[in-house]
Amino acid sequence: MLAALLLLLPALAAAAPYPSALAAADLPTTTITSTVPALALEEAFANLRASKVVAADVAAAVVTTRSELKSGQCDDIIVIFARGTTEPGNVGDDVGPQFFDALVAAEPGRVIVQGVDNYAADIWGFLGGGSDDGAADMAASVKLVATQCPNSKIGAQVTHKAAKLIPTNLYGLVGAIVLFGDPNNGDAFPGTLNKNVKTFCHDGDLICDGWPIPTDAHSTYENDAPAAAAYVAALL
Repeated sequence: MLAALLLLLPALAAAAPYPSALAAADLPTTTITSTVPALALEEAFANLRASKVVAADVAAAVVTTRSELKSGQCDDIIVIFARGTTEPGNVGDDVGPQFFDALVAAEPGRVIVQGVDNYAADIWGFLGGGSDDGAADMAASVKLVATQCPNSKIGAQVTHKAAKLIPTNLYGLVGAIVLFGDPNNGDAFPGTLNKNVKTFCHDGDLICDGWPIPTDAHSTYENDAPAAAAYVAALL
């Protein structure tokens, strides 16, 4: 079987200090009630998600937890996805599911999905440079694909922190890296993991510039799901 593992990151990595010279126009127009800086930032992420209007029937149809790999399945393309900050389940309800749908449409019958577990997707992990537990779970899933699906060719998109935990002898199995709103935008991945990287960062997304400030530009990466799927499909 020719298989590929794809590990996805909406946005979890190192955060920079709050910029004192930001103009008010750069900030999201939501009301923050908490006076604790970290909690206020988490509230800003949650408010940004809540500001997106989704039809009730569409929201109800979104599957926020996917665990095909850990349930023993294999397929040509294995997507491993870490949900964004404050999102539910283990793959979230935003860019992840829309990316999966686009990839399945491009590669029907070849895709399974595994979310990242042991990962709270909270602001503390974001401010700490990414979740250590989530990174370990993602790296463990890469190793699981190598042993559980021995005839598979793995293509991967990983978080920067998880990439450091992947054994170098598995680098050659990684065929694609896709990131959305990456706080470490521009930072290279180790070794040959850096060969096939596609980062989506929008103008006005301050998180891509290293500032821990969720603006409206950080909330529309689902629009890039078709392009991300096309990139992966072309490589795998």
